[in-house]
Amino acid sequence: MDRLVQARTVKWGDCDPAGILYTPRVFDYITEAVEAWFSHVGGASWTELIAAGQGAPTVHTAVDFRTPMEPGLRLNVSVLLETLGGSSLGFRVLGDGEDGTRYFEGKLVSVAIDFATRRSIPIPPALRARAEAYAAAHGAE
Repeated sequence: MDRLVQARTVKWGDCDPAGILYTPRVFDYITEAVEAWFSHVGGASWTELIAAGQGAPTVHTAVDFRTPMEPGLRLNVSVLLETLGGSSLGFRVLGDGEDGTRYFEGKLVSVAIDFATRRSIPIPPALRARAEAYAAAHGAE
């Protein structure tokens, strides 16, 4: 199973007046990468989970900025599965330049829930199996 990596270019509109990535935008980069993980690795998009009455909302996120990001910067945003709990998935998301420079390192924790009860549920077996395989191949560095 290949590591999920999204190519991304920092756009002018992503930046603040100082010409560097506006801080909240990196959370979009992280969330979009995890959303792609659910589709490509987990086997179901967030919208498909919601249609089935389940979901995996974010319950925690954090980021460390290593190097300022300017317009035109090409990033490889990769997703590692750091923890796999009974109902939670802990992701580590890395933003690296094409030259290997680490620009940011983020964390996002998602919890499987039943929308009808708004309570956590065990990670569905098919998702757990795929997550375990991915974690074995691409756990935390």
